Formats: sequence, structure tokens, C-alpha cells
Amino acid sequence: KNKFYRFISSIRLAIILLAVIAILCVIATIIPQNLDESHYTNLFGSFGATIVTILGFHHVFSSPIFYFFGIAFAINLFICTYERISIAIKISKKKFSLGIWGSPILHIGLCIILVGIAFSLISKHEIYYEIPVGETVTVAGKSGGFTLTLDDFSVDYYDDNISPKQYRSSVTIKKPKLDPIPMEIQVNSPGKYNGVSILQQSFGWEILVTLSTGQASTQLRIKDEDWIVLGEDPHGTTTLGIAFYPDYDEEQGIAQMKSHRDDNPRVIWVLQEGDEPIAIDTLAVGETSIIQAPLTITFDGYRYYSGLQMKYDPGIPIIFCGFLLLCVGLLLLYLLGKRRN
Repeated sequence: KNKFYRFISSIRLAIILLAVIAILCVIATIIPQNLDESHYTNLFGSFGATIVTILGFHHVFSSPIFYFFGIAFAINLFICTYERISIAIKISKKKFSLGIWGSPILHIGLCIILVGIAFSLISKHEIYYEIPVGETVTVAGKSGGFTLTLDDFSVDYYDDNISPKQYRSSVTIKKPKLDPIPMEIQVNSPGKYNGVSILQQSFGWEILVTLSTGQASTQLRIKDEDWIVLGEDPHGTTTLGIAFYPDYDEEQGIAQMKSHRDDNPRVIWVLQEGDEPIAIDTLAVGETSIIQAPLTITFDGYRYYSGLQMKYDPGIPIIFCGFLLLCVGLLLLYLLGKRRN
């Protein structure tokens, strides 16, 4: 065959391509991924940030460079696989041996793994939900949607009673015409239903507060903390900051959170004109205070929310099948194949 064909099907090219892909993976671990350009300017300066963005090093795994070398490696692998299958067929016609098929099967497994990875990149779907206790969300699956209700949430702490050790979500999954399925999701112990993996990612607190002017009132649901714009005038913007402290403590006039436990729950609100705070107060559950007459705020209650990541990746079964074939090929190659000195 011609020189170009020998080059694109050579082991030497495969090693070079794998080395480049490995270097790109190392770059992706060193350079933070998928951030705003301003972050890279702060890290590397304007010139360095320009180089990073031009080369696509700020999103390596979706950059043209990574796709180019990945596709080149796939072409090399498919051609190598074809060559090994052709040789195995020719040899088997003369004298059949399972050991001869070790290398072709190994390469077929690698090809299937690459197909699975490509299928995952194209088809996988991820959604992150922050679900308060008692709330329900609808999740899409490979054979129709289902609902997930967060029934309860709990946290285990280390001996210091401050640092979270483990947290878990007790959920109920329901699909039309089927019985509800209770499930417990923990950190490093995901659940799975309908082709969707459910991972425990984070947690926090949702607070309920009511803003009232006497004539009208609005109940707000705030996760941990938020800033609300109340109005604008020539002097600046008036904003209301609301934050939740599950275990409130105050030392020398500074608000602190002793732990994530709800041992002393308080809401702190701050009224600002521009950047200047003009009023501040602390509320326990059920208390009301005047922000700026006639506007008042009432702390109605609080509850946990659970951060759950839903992942649907149809490429995983394909990758698993490829891995099994790869293992079979290795066994045939090293146990039954002829060894050459």
C-alpha cells in the first residue's frame, strides 16, 4: 500500500496522537474550564488570556483542537482494526486459532468504546435541580418522564457538630400507572431510575419571607441569600439583602454562622442605598420588623433544599460492551496467542 496509508494506520501515529490527547487532558486539569474571559485575564494577564482563548484551552474537551486529534486517533484505530481483522481472516482460512483473534477483538472493543464516547458527547443530558423538602420536579427519561418528590433531607456531622460528614435525600419516584418507588440518594451513592442517574451534589436552606406595605404583600422564596431591587432614584439604587443563618452567632457586632445546623435560625436583612447600608435587623421565625415605613418584612419559615444532578448518558452501555470485548481480546492475546522471541 502507499506511504500515506501506511502512515495513517501506523502504531507510531497512534502513539503520537495519544500523547497529544494526554497533554490536552493535562492542560484541562491545570487551566480552569468554562469560565468568563475576565477570569483568565486575572490569572494569566491579557496576552496569556488571549492565547488560552484562541487555542480553546478554556474549554479543552469541546475545542476544535481536541476534536481534530480525537477524530484522527479514531481514524487510525478503525484502519488498524480493519487491517488486523483482514490478517486474522487470512490466517484462519489456513489454520484457525482463537489466539489469532485476540488483537482484532481487542481493537474492535476499543472502536466500540470510542463510538460510545462519541454517542455520550452527542446524546448525554444533565440537569441540576435544587428541590425544597416537599416539592416535586418532573424529570425526562429514556422511556418517558417521571416525577421526583423530595420527602425529607438529613445531614450527618463529624464529632465537631459543625462540618457535614454525609447528607442524604429521601425521595419518591412516580411514573404514570406505576406504583411509587421510595429511594435514598447519598453522596457517592447515587440512585438510578428510567436510565437517569440521580446524584447528591449539594444542599442548602430555602427561607420564606413576606414583604408587606399594609395594602399589599408578597411572599418570597429565597435560597440561602438574595438581593432585591426596591427602587431607583437620582441618588442610586435601593436594594434589600436577605440572608439566612441556620446557626446564628454574633461576636463584636459581626454576624457569624457557627455551623450548618439549624440550632439558632435567623434571617438578617440589610437595606442599602447605592453601596451604603442604611438599616439592618435580625429576625427569628415569626418575627416582623419595619424596613422603611410602610414596608415590613416577616420571617415565615425555612426548610432544606437538596441539590440533585440528573444525568442521562445512553453511551455508557456501549462503552461497557466495548470494555468487555477489550478484556476478551486481551485474554485471547496473552493466554492463547503465540509469543514471539
